[in-house]
Amino acid sequence: MNSSVEQAVSFVRIVLDFVKRQKPFFWVIAIWLLCFVYFTVIASNRYAPEAQVYVKSIGGEIDVSLPSLSALGLGGGGGSHDVLLLRDYLLSRDILMSLDKKLGLKKHYMDHRWDPLSRLWLFTKDEDFLDYYRNHVHLDIDPSSGILRVRAEGFTPEFSLKLTQEMLKEGEDFINKVGHDVAKQQVKFVEGELKRARTELETASKNLLEFQMKHRTLSPEAESQSLQSIILSLKTELVRLRSEEKVQSGYLNKDAPELVATRSHIQAIEDQLASERAKVSGGGNGKEPIGELQIEYRRLDLRRQFAYDLYRATFTTLEKTRVDAYRKLKQLIVVQAPSLPEKEMYPRRTYNLVTIFVLLTLGYGILVLIVATVKEHRDV
Repeated sequence: MNSSVEQAVSFVRIVLDFVKRQKPFFWVIAIWLLCFVYFTVIASNRYAPEAQVYVKSIGGEIDVSLPSLSALGLGGGGGSHDVLLLRDYLLSRDILMSLDKKLGLKKHYMDHRWDPLSRLWLFTKDEDFLDYYRNHVHLDIDPSSGILRVRAEGFTPEFSLKLTQEMLKEGEDFINKVGHDVAKQQVKFVEGELKRARTELETASKNLLEFQMKHRTLSPEAESQSLQSIILSLKTELVRLRSEEKVQSGYLNKDAPELVATRSHIQAIEDQLASERAKVSGGGNGKEPIGELQIEYRRLDLRRQFAYDLYRATFTTLEKTRVDAYRKLKQLIVVQAPSLPEKEMYPRRTYNLVTIFVLLTLGYGILVLIVATVKEHRDV
């Protein structure tokens, strides 16, 4: 037992002595060699087939106007909004849960066959799973064409292809759902307004009909004009008869039959004139004056006419809304379908090793400069 402890202590001392004798730049090489071993021997290959898609309006021209990268976050054309909406959905928690349910995404990423630094660790929280997913899905928008490039990483070619295809399917369902929901809401709202306008028109027409039946008149305005015409003709006839009576009184006896007949005719005309005037003013016979009926009729008729105009305008709006809603429907167009990758895309071994060596060398140079500066100040 003591000999084993002594051997271990002796080995540690040898290692420490070896470390002390090494120059500082040795550790740059050592660390880089460890990275070299990891990337060339241990790191698991990751595949990422590329797909290219854009969003097209079914009823109009393709909306692909993206003037610049800066405009992507500032609005612009309808196409840019659609592509940004699709990109955000493909990075959302909802699609992650759906992909995990359909493909077993978490199980694939946590498989023990992959190297510990690349795979998803066991007992990972949902937030960490979402971050891992977003780090392994690459979505780039071409500002000149509005095309969205989709690359989803997987540890096998077959799974990465299946993952990319399922993402495109989910994205297409999302775009269709959003377009149909918006169109459906617009049409439903206008249909509700049309139903309300139809109800108001039916109520206004019913009220006008009840008024006509109650007062037994088709139109008080026409009746009033007819009464005015009758009164005018009676007045004209009354003037003529009074002139004739005056002439007859000049040469006939007051009891003469012709004069008596003329005076009787005059009395009948005056009675008829009083009766017609009573119809206009109400005359105390229990009937409403024709003027009041005319005002009430105008009110009911204007209300019916307004309800009719509103119904007609709403009906026209409904037809226009249906056409506009169809034009707003979107469709996901696949420019380049994903294919089974033949070569891994990640990790980028050469790039990573060169970058690590440059950074280590730069860090070593800065450290040497700091140590030299400190020594110089001490000597002073």
